Amino acid sequence: MTTELPAGFRAGFVPITGLPNAGKSTLMNSLCGTRLSIISDKPQTTRNNILGILNAPDYQAVFVDTPGFLKGRNMFERSMVNAIKRAASEEGDLCIFITEPGLPPESKVHLFEPLKQVRCPLYLVINKLDKENTDVRVKAAEDYFKKLLTVAQVFHVSALTGGGLKELRAGIRDGLPEHPPYYPVDQLTDRWERFYAAEIIREQIFKLYSQEIPYSCAVEIELFLEEEGRDDQVLAKIHVARENQKPILIGKGGSMLKRLRETSAKALGTFLKRPVELHLTVKVNPGWQDNLVFLREIGFYDKK
Repeated sequence: MTTELPAGFRAGFVPITGLPNAGKSTLMNSLCGTRLSIISDKPQTTRNNILGILNAPDYQAVFVDTPGFLKGRNMFERSMVNAIKRAASEEGDLCIFITEPGLPPESKVHLFEPLKQVRCPLYLVINKLDKENTDVRVKAAEDYFKKLLTVAQVFHVSALTGGGLKELRAGIRDGLPEHPPYYPVDQLTDRWERFYAAEIIREQIFKLYSQEIPYSCAVEIELFLEEEGRDDQVLAKIHVARENQKPILIGKGGSMLKRLRETSAKALGTFLKRPVELHLTVKVNPGWQDNLVFLREIGFYDKK
């Protein structure tokens, strides 16, 4: 049975952009009320544009969690840069730019250039107010970006605690055009479970390993099997860029890989709400960041 939509129903796409570690993924997860994008205290955790769908009685906001602004050094990173630009300039009915209190580093200012080309309303969202105990840095950020960009509205929030999100949701609703929903009103994302299996393993890699290891890894799901009466079977291959990274990932006697498998299986089971049997292997794949065939196989592509 088709549910009749109320008069004046609104719907649209809302890319969330900003510098690495500004809180983009946390904001999308909090707005949608569920964890759809992985979170880490390390920058550049998000690699794909991930859709999170907020369904309300009178509107549907389709959030696009984009990778943090960066300068692409290889084919892999250039695909991320292009994803940011497309989301900000072509795919948005409303664009959120999230930032922290205070002034941005001077070396990062050029990264905001794509936002000057945004054709839709741009909302400035100043995040992490749970950590900021003065108004001075909040006002400094607001004044700076109001001069640099064409800002339609400003919101002060804590994506982590939920402060200010009620007002932000209301502003998003009012900023969307009248349009039928783009997705079924009970759908939360456009991604399949295989994608989230890979993302959750990557999230655990970010939590367990330091330095360059998380950034040098790509996760490929080789098998995702659901059978009635038994745990889901997931076989994942972790690709590393250099030979000397493999023993670090595996650990002495396989201890680190065992820990990664256990924490990933637990997190994936919690996400899927059913038990998972996870198997991990590690492969050295030199130069995978510039291997177009491989990048396409794991869901990336260098779109011009």
